[in-house]
Amino acid sequence: MKKIVVSILVGFTLVISAKAASSLEALLPAETVLVVAAPNYASAKKHFKDSASGQFWDSAEFKPFRKKLADGFEANVLAGIEEELAIDFEAFEEIASGPVALAVVPGQNAGEEPALLLLLDAGRKSVTLRRTLSRLERDWRKDDREVSETEIGGVDFTTVKDPESDRQVHIGRVGAQLIAGTKSVQIEGVLARLNGKDARTLAGNPAFAADHGAVLRGADFYVWANPGAVLPQLLGNLPDGAEVGIDFAEVVGALGIDGLGTLAMAYSEQPDGAHSELFIGLPKAKRKGLFGLLEAKRADTSPPPFVPANVGAFSRWRLDMDAAWKNLEKLLLELSPDVANMVEFTVGLLGKDKDSNFDFRKSFLNNFGDDLIVYQMPPKGTALNDIGAGPMVVLVKSPNPDELIKGVGAVPGILPPPLNEAAMLPRRLGDHTVYSFELAEFPDPSTGELVKMELLLAARNGYMAAATDADLLQAFLDGKTNGELAKRDGLAAATALVGGMDSGFFGYQNDRDMVLSTMDTLRDNADQFDMIFSMIPTDGFGEVSLSEWLDFSLLPTGSKIAKYFDFTVYGAETDDRGISLKTFSPRPATLKR
Repeated sequence: MKKIVVSILVGFTLVISAKAASSLEALLPAETVLVVAAPNYASAKKHFKDSASGQFWDSAEFKPFRKKLADGFEANVLAGIEEELAIDFEAFEEIASGPVALAVVPGQNAGEEPALLLLLDAGRKSVTLRRTLSRLERDWRKDDREVSETEIGGVDFTTVKDPESDRQVHIGRVGAQLIAGTKSVQIEGVLARLNGKDARTLAGNPAFAADHGAVLRGADFYVWANPGAVLPQLLGNLPDGAEVGIDFAEVVGALGIDGLGTLAMAYSEQPDGAHSELFIGLPKAKRKGLFGLLEAKRADTSPPPFVPANVGAFSRWRLDMDAAWKNLEKLLLELSPDVANMVEFTVGLLGKDKDSNFDFRKSFLNNFGDDLIVYQMPPKGTALNDIGAGPMVVLVKSPNPDELIKGVGAVPGILPPPLNEAAMLPRRLGDHTVYSFELAEFPDPSTGELVKMELLLAARNGYMAAATDADLLQAFLDGKTNGELAKRDGLAAATALVGGMDSGFFGYQNDRDMVLSTMDTLRDNADQFDMIFSMIPTDGFGEVSLSEWLDFSLLPTGSKIAKYFDFTVYGAETDDRGISLKTFSPRPATLKR
């Protein structure tokens, strides 16, 4: 498991994939509240190796950086974990052939710690599994650990105890099935289900069954949690808050957290690309508080014609911003009437310093529409302050965008000096009148020179436009664009896999440009990162400087790895059961299979 652990923790690219199977759900108890599972580990490794992410991770171009990072992690972190637990992760990784799952099961009594269950199917490697367990037991005894034999459900298990606490783990096998757990009663349940004697399975849990059918079925890797099953107990243990004048139960209720049901995340690598979905089980009737603020209406979210084809990122959210503000005011009032009154008082002061008749609520808060568009170009350079800071335009729909701009101009009046001196001044931009805010000056990490940050505001076609770059804003105002994102090859087909462009939320990212730009910036500023990392303490990690792990000077140039990246689309939609966010990254056409 060493290779997989390293890839997950330091590469953030290895996602286990597999063909759906029912054995995991049939072995775990119905009361399981968290499970991380790979239904077929052998397929997982093959799918990842063939994927765009897997080929990039194993590529010759990325090898120098990857190898130094992985070697440092294994030597200074993973080796310590293996020594502490006396476990050889690589040995288990080589054995795993079928389903693998780690589950959390609540304690049976109030206040009892939850139990952990680990299931691993070795497939045809049952003999190897037996030998590995025998070797581990010898190693535990050599390390003077408390090792004993325990019979559970008629099967002999090895029990390993922590000499400094009451914690213990039971490890055993039935044929090719490895079973490890912290509570014998849960292991007895697994053994009974192996023999078909216990019908109380996770597969029979209605909440899990609903999510499995809608989200998890066919996934290569999934995570499922049932916070709704433990929330009542957690809420019951909250302090009453009387000493600080806060009713924590009321706060949780106002935020809408008490309405949470289940969470389900699925990921799979398929021939056409990488698919993922996150589902939040939150019935419509319970969608209030924070979740009520995010409610979008079904409407067109396609990229407008002015969004250029070479954009780095784009998103469109059909959020009723006027309703969202009113919901926020209602939420504040429920949480704290004093805070709500303070906010209302502050809002009433905005703009009064320059015009006693100015009504900020009328000009700004009551002047929102139901469309929020953001698009950003790739960074122009490779200086440190260019990371994630490409030119950007934000468009807010409004029945009167000129009034909305006036509202923005009123905000500095309530800020402390010198921010309250910021003035919104008109200026010409080509044939257009725009308004400029000089917000602040920031030092450039590369040169140390102060760089002015300017926010430009303009109105066009029922939108207020806010931009950080004059050229990009002028292109929008002039109606000029370098091609159209909406006409990009493959975009329509990819979008259909994340819910289409009428669900209320849609996003796009040009992975090739954005990721490669970031890599070029990291590489060009490797010496500065080396200095930064040298000052970060690494106690507990072998006292090795992070600069010895993260050598950005070894990163390949963008042109050498461009073939591994294309783009990603994502979309969100709601239904009566909850909220779903889907993402899809098509396999680059330039990548060999």
